[in-house]
Amino acid sequence: MRNKNGVRHYFAEGLTTRGYISLLPNMMPTWKRVYVLLGGPGTGKSTMIKIIGLELLDRGYEIDFLRSVRDPDSMAGFIMPRMGLAVLDAMEVSPLRWQAPGVVEKFTDFSMFCDEVKLERERSSILEMEKALQELQMTLEDELAAELGSLLGSRSTKPLKDKGNSSWILGNSAQLKVKKENTGPWPLAENALKLLQKSVVNPFFLHGLTPDGWLNLAPHFLADFDQIRLEGDDTLDALDWVLREAQQLGQLIEIVLHPLNPDDVIGITFPERHLAIWQGNPENLEDQGLARPLSKTLKDTLSSWHAYRAQLKGIYMDAVNFDQVDTYRETVLNQILCDLNSKGCKT
Repeated sequence: MRNKNGVRHYFAEGLTTRGYISLLPNMMPTWKRVYVLLGGPGTGKSTMIKIIGLELLDRGYEIDFLRSVRDPDSMAGFIMPRMGLAVLDAMEVSPLRWQAPGVVEKFTDFSMFCDEVKLERERSSILEMEKALQELQMTLEDELAAELGSLLGSRSTKPLKDKGNSSWILGNSAQLKVKKENTGPWPLAENALKLLQKSVVNPFFLHGLTPDGWLNLAPHFLADFDQIRLEGDDTLDALDWVLREAQQLGQLIEIVLHPLNPDDVIGITFPERHLAIWQGNPENLEDQGLARPLSKTLKDTLSSWHAYRAQLKGIYMDAVNFDQVDTYRETVLNQILCDLNSKGCKT
């Protein structure tokens, strides 16, 4: 199910108490073409992603915008699920390589729009800031585990049944493959077959951590869904049971993972049924165990990361020729439109 304007926003990755987790491998098997944007922060990649995505939206395409887990106000990319096409900012996503046979990769290095002399003069500062950002991210992961990991202890959940996977959710969803749409003359047979198949499960996050607290994308994401809100101590067990039973229905299921512990499901949506089952009120962070104020230490680490990031962006912005970036944006858009009209993309 889409929001009314055909666009959705979510996180394909999470900075959790278990470290940095990417859900992109779950999505990649359906991709046919990927535009990968390379270059430093501030070179115009996120803006290009947003503008091209909105242009495609205006042309009637469905767009899923991926928010950056490191900087939730920025775009890390967008996906056109029905068309098998994605655009990614390589600096904002992990892994940078994927296992998706047959994917056509098209790379654009934004350094070609930069003044190399200016960047060379700032080389030592750039390296220093990049090192600081890496260290701060590792510190942030440690602080999240130490400070917010205690929240998970109070969340009621049963032991995982599948002992072979560290995460039943992540393990199974990564193994599931999206079925190609049948274009033959056997729709009744196809529908019967779907009922015998396990459902496709797509996981993602709807919460991003900022120095001001959690950015909650859930209310907008669920705006068009009929909602069943579960209350009580057994909510997580109920969601786990619903997910296991629903997998036998042969339909698309989207699961929203807890941003701190990806083994916990806080919401399940059934796009074909326009139905969402959620832990409490999606607008109330307390119902998802996220209302606890961040400590000064954690806030300071987040603020320091964003401060270094802003300085690094400033260096690159001073070296970029944005007129060239704007001109090239039209080139990329035209290439994407050509791809969408070619036989190589799904229609």
